[in-house]
Amino acid sequence: MVSVKPNYPDAYLRSPVPADHVRLQENLRAPMRDGVTLAIDVYSPKQEGRYPVLLSLSPYSKDIQQNPPQWSHAIESGATGFYVSHGYIHVIAQGRGCGLSQGQWKWFDEKERTDGYDLIEWIAQQPWCDGNVGMIGDSYWSWSQYFAAAARPPHLRCICQCDATTDLYRDAAWPGGIFNSAFMTDWIAYQTAMSAWPGEVEGKSPPMNTHFEIANHPVDGPWWRERSAITYVDQIDVPVMSIAPQGGQMHFRGQLAGYAQIKAPKKLLVVPLTGFWSHVRYLTHPALNAQMLRWFDHWMKGKDTGLMEEPEVAIFDSGTRSWSHDVAYPSPRTKWTNFYLDGATLTQTPPSGAQEPDSYRLPDSYALHVKGKPSLAYESAPLQAPLRLAGPLSLTLYASSSQIDTLWFINLLDVDGDGKATALSRGMLRASFRAVDEDKSQPGQPWHPFDKMEPLQPGGIYEFQIEMRPVFHTFKQGHRLQLTISSEDIQFNNPLRNIDVQLLPWPVENRIFHDAAHPSRLVLPICAADETKPVAAPIKDIDWPLVPGQWMPDTQGYPLKA
Repeated sequence: MVSVKPNYPDAYLRSPVPADHVRLQENLRAPMRDGVTLAIDVYSPKQEGRYPVLLSLSPYSKDIQQNPPQWSHAIESGATGFYVSHGYIHVIAQGRGCGLSQGQWKWFDEKERTDGYDLIEWIAQQPWCDGNVGMIGDSYWSWSQYFAAAARPPHLRCICQCDATTDLYRDAAWPGGIFNSAFMTDWIAYQTAMSAWPGEVEGKSPPMNTHFEIANHPVDGPWWRERSAITYVDQIDVPVMSIAPQGGQMHFRGQLAGYAQIKAPKKLLVVPLTGFWSHVRYLTHPALNAQMLRWFDHWMKGKDTGLMEEPEVAIFDSGTRSWSHDVAYPSPRTKWTNFYLDGATLTQTPPSGAQEPDSYRLPDSYALHVKGKPSLAYESAPLQAPLRLAGPLSLTLYASSSQIDTLWFINLLDVDGDGKATALSRGMLRASFRAVDEDKSQPGQPWHPFDKMEPLQPGGIYEFQIEMRPVFHTFKQGHRLQLTISSEDIQFNNPLRNIDVQLLPWPVENRIFHDAAHPSRLVLPICAADETKPVAAPIKDIDWPLVPGQWMPDTQGYPLKA
């Protein structure tokens, strides 16, 4: 028995309330190889028996997982009642050092990375498990799947992920070598609260100082590599279903980059934009979960669902709001096409002769950013025919700065005939991290080592290759492509600036070059949809509206019905 001294009255320490058809065994103890025990909840069909088990593992509170996901982004473990109704047991495990679990949370240190293997093999030996274990869950619950699968536990049959980046440096903490202040500050507070809950637990230690460790590791290296799934994904040998919500600010780029390196049987679903609400769609959308059920039934029950006879990739086009199949990601049918900056325009014709560079200053341009406007914008002529982009993309930018370092924030937008602009993709790069490893780079995917900062020579012209989030979108006839460039983003960056006063000195004047000697250009993945293989249900029925903001006023769709 593990002793607990809660910080709260007993009335606040409420147990999860399962659906009527679900039986709950609460706070069982699963031993890990270092002697630590993790607290787990087991949700089973009412009828006794041995069942295949879906495991969800995360430091996020297991005790809140049966509440509506609209109430917290930590509610991401999966639609428990739905899968129990279909003959599965759902095990929700509290990650080490959080809640009632022992140990210390250190953000995917070696001990956390091995917990998935130990849990899977412990579950497989329980009298209620038939020996088949899969994994389910969104975001952090997906991160843990990578490490468990790469460790190759004998009883793991498949995994199913959503919002699952593979690179904690490039996508979570330091995208483009720029501290992700807005997200990381909120997330560390969020994670720390779950580590402290519900109070003192025998054998549980305070978490690592995440803010300090991130600030102390501003360049990529061993500390980040050991914690990032991209280091291990090529070791995965169990089938992988990867559900990638478009436009995800943190997960989308790294999830797709990691998917391309997985050698096991796999399926990719590029689903509609979710905004803040990927976890809600993952837990409540009927067609999406019907597709996930086909996946689990095939690999865990041996049912012939027909899923593996379908093409590997299914893509939702955010412009046409329609689905199409492809044989791989990135698509081998991609035609990589340059759109050059020429004056204030974007054109497929390279610039000729000399042109004056464009320029702007900081902090002067703050006035534009407060109004939601960029420092510079470039726009194509109205398209004469629809143009479909499908895959990774980048910007090759020739620029100079009056200071030793600066930032680039890049956006691609779709502008309709009425001038309404829809944001599609963003990229960012700290200028001192401009070095590119050509051997690891691919079209639309320049690979920056981020292993050392190289200050600029003020006034010198440099080439910057800036990776942007992948796009799956058809620009309609008459629409325009718009590219915006700034060196500040007040919604992303740290308004307190702290050490940026040293690292990014002001005032600064930045100049953008687009002449024959400096052909700044977008590298775009033009790829017509393959209409020879129609997409069938349930995939074709996966669609939802984009709900703005971070508060959903209702709990529509919860709980998901069988």
